[in-house]
Amino acid sequence: MKFLLAVVLIALPLAAQQKCKGNPKVIGACYRAHARATFGPGTPGLRLWPVGTKRMLGVTAGPKADDADDPICPKEMLNFKPGVESVWGDFDVCPFTPEHEGAMQMVCVESASHLFTKRYLDSR
Repeated sequence: MKFLLAVVLIALPLAAQQKCKGNPKVIGACYRAHARATFGPGTPGLRLWPVGTKRMLGVTAGPKADDADDPICPKEMLNFKPGVESVWGDFDVCPFTPEHEGAMQMVCVESASHLFTKRYLDSR
Protein backbone atom coordinates (compact mmCIF):
# COMPACT_ATOMS: atom_id res chain seq x y z
CA MET A 1 0.00 0.00 0.00
CA LYS A 2 2.82 2.43 0.84
CA PHE A 3 4.48 1.66 -2.50
CA LEU A 4 1.25 2.45 -4.37
CA LEU A 5 0.87 5.74 -2.49
CA ALA A 6 4.47 6.69 -3.33
CA VAL A 7 3.89 5.94 -7.04
CA VAL A 8 0.72 8.07 -7.08
CA LEU A 9 2.44 10.99 -5.31
CA ILE A 10 5.29 10.91 -7.83
CA ALA A 11 3.04 10.46 -10.88
CA LEU A 12 0.61 13.31 -10.07
CA PRO A 13 3.06 16.19 -10.65
CA LEU A 14 4.30 14.53 -13.84
CA ALA A 15 0.74 14.17 -15.14
CA ALA A 16 -0.01 17.82 -14.29
CA GLN A 17 2.78 19.05 -16.58
CA GLN A 18 1.10 19.62 -19.92
CA LYS A 19 3.05 19.15 -23.08
CA CYS A 20 2.80 21.04 -26.34
CA LYS A 21 4.33 18.93 -29.09
CA GLY A 22 2.49 15.62 -29.11
CA ASN A 23 -0.50 17.08 -27.25
CA PRO A 24 -3.67 15.32 -28.49
CA LYS A 25 -5.39 18.72 -28.91
CA VAL A 26 -2.79 19.89 -31.50
CA ILE A 27 -4.36 19.80 -34.98
CA GLY A 28 -1.42 20.44 -37.30
CA ALA A 29 2.31 20.60 -37.80
CA CYS A 30 4.36 22.65 -35.37
CA TYR A 31 6.42 25.51 -36.80
CA ARG A 32 8.88 28.22 -35.80
CA ALA A 33 7.77 31.83 -35.55
CA HIS A 34 10.08 34.80 -35.02
CA ALA A 35 7.72 36.81 -32.86
CA ARG A 36 7.03 39.27 -30.07
CA ALA A 37 5.32 37.96 -26.92
CA THR A 38 3.14 40.34 -24.92
CA PHE A 39 0.30 40.28 -22.44
CA GLY A 40 -2.79 41.94 -23.87
CA PRO A 41 -6.27 42.75 -22.68
CA GLY A 42 -8.87 40.02 -22.95
CA THR A 43 -8.49 36.31 -23.32
CA PRO A 44 -6.01 34.89 -23.97
CA GLY A 45 -3.73 37.40 -22.34
CA LEU A 46 -0.45 35.90 -23.55
CA ARG A 47 -0.10 36.59 -27.27
CA LEU A 48 2.50 36.18 -29.99
CA TRP A 49 2.76 38.50 -32.98
CA PRO A 50 4.79 36.82 -35.75
CA VAL A 51 7.04 39.55 -37.16
CA GLY A 52 6.02 40.79 -40.60
CA THR A 53 2.44 39.53 -40.39
CA LYS A 54 -0.94 40.88 -39.35
CA ARG A 55 -1.61 37.70 -37.37
CA MET A 56 -1.95 37.23 -33.64
CA LEU A 57 -1.47 33.90 -31.89
CA GLY A 58 -3.08 33.25 -28.51
CA VAL A 59 -1.06 31.03 -26.19
CA THR A 60 -3.39 28.62 -24.39
CA ALA A 61 -3.65 25.06 -23.11
CA GLY A 62 -6.23 24.05 -25.71
CA PRO A 63 -8.43 25.15 -28.61
CA LYS A 64 -10.61 27.59 -26.63
CA ALA A 65 -9.53 31.06 -25.57
CA ASP A 66 -10.83 30.15 -22.11
CA ASP A 67 -8.03 27.56 -21.88
CA ALA A 68 -5.60 30.43 -21.27
CA ASP A 69 -5.46 30.29 -17.46
CA ASP A 70 -2.45 27.95 -17.59
CA PRO A 71 -0.89 28.42 -21.04
CA ILE A 72 1.47 25.75 -22.30
CA CYS A 73 4.79 27.51 -22.81
CA PRO A 74 8.33 27.57 -21.45
CA LYS A 75 8.48 29.54 -18.22
CA GLU A 76 11.52 31.54 -19.39
CA MET A 77 9.38 33.32 -21.98
CA LEU A 78 7.27 34.76 -19.14
CA ASN A 79 10.16 36.71 -17.59
CA PHE A 80 9.12 40.23 -18.51
CA LYS A 81 7.10 43.08 -17.06
CA PRO A 82 3.67 43.16 -18.75
CA GLY A 83 2.78 46.63 -19.99
CA VAL A 84 6.42 47.73 -19.78
CA GLU A 85 8.35 45.15 -21.80
CA SER A 86 7.83 42.55 -24.49
CA VAL A 87 9.82 39.41 -25.22
CA TRP A 88 11.21 38.84 -28.70
CA GLY A 89 12.63 35.60 -30.02
CA ASP A 90 12.06 32.40 -31.94
CA PHE A 91 9.10 30.35 -30.74
CA ASP A 92 8.27 26.79 -31.77
CA VAL A 93 4.47 26.76 -31.75
CA CYS A 94 1.88 24.04 -32.33
CA PRO A 95 -1.67 24.97 -33.45
CA PHE A 96 -4.80 24.08 -31.49
CA THR A 97 -7.06 25.81 -34.04
CA PRO A 98 -6.89 26.35 -37.80
CA GLU A 99 -5.65 29.63 -39.20
CA HIS A 100 -8.55 31.91 -40.21
CA GLU A 101 -8.21 35.44 -41.53
CA GLY A 102 -9.33 37.97 -38.94
CA ALA A 103 -9.32 35.45 -36.06
CA MET A 104 -6.71 34.77 -33.41
CA GLN A 105 -5.22 31.29 -33.74
CA MET A 106 -4.80 29.34 -30.50
CA VAL A 107 -1.39 27.70 -30.05
CA CYS A 108 0.94 26.27 -27.44
CA VAL A 109 4.67 26.98 -27.34
CA GLU A 110 7.01 23.98 -27.33
CA SER A 111 10.24 25.97 -26.99
CA ALA A 112 11.63 29.48 -27.13
CA SER A 113 15.14 30.55 -28.11
CA HIS A 114 17.17 33.70 -28.76
CA LEU A 115 14.98 35.58 -26.27
CA PHE A 116 15.49 39.21 -25.34
CA THR A 117 13.27 41.79 -23.67
CA LYS A 118 12.55 45.19 -25.09
CA ARG A 119 11.00 48.13 -23.26
CA TYR A 120 8.05 49.87 -24.86
CA LEU A 121 8.78 53.34 -26.13
CA ASP A 122 7.61 56.16 -23.92
CA SER A 123 4.76 57.87 -25.78
CA ARG A 124 5.30 61.31 -24.19
